[in-house]
Amino acid sequence: MITYYEILEVSRTASKEVITKAYKVLVRKYHPDLEQDEKKKDEAKEKMVRINEAYETLSDEIKSCLLYTSDAADERSSV
Repeated sequence: MITYYEILEVSRTASKEVITKAYKVLVRKYHPDLEQDEKKKDEAKEKMVRINEAYETLSDEIKSCLLYTSDAADERSSV
C-alpha cells in the first residue's frame, strides 16, 4: 500500500515546509490543464486527486498526528 509520504515523494520525517514544497512541485508537474492528450489528462486528474488528498492529510496537524500514531501502532503489531 502506497503512503501519503510516498505520493508526495517525501520522508516520514519531512517538515511542513518540505511537504508544502513537494506538493507545489508535483502540482506543477501533473496538473491536468498542462496535458494535451486526453488519456494523459485523465491520468493526471487521478494523480492530482491522490496528491491533493495526501497534502490535505499531511498538512493538517491533527490528521497527520492521527496518521502517524496509526502507522506506529501498525508497525508495533506486525513485530
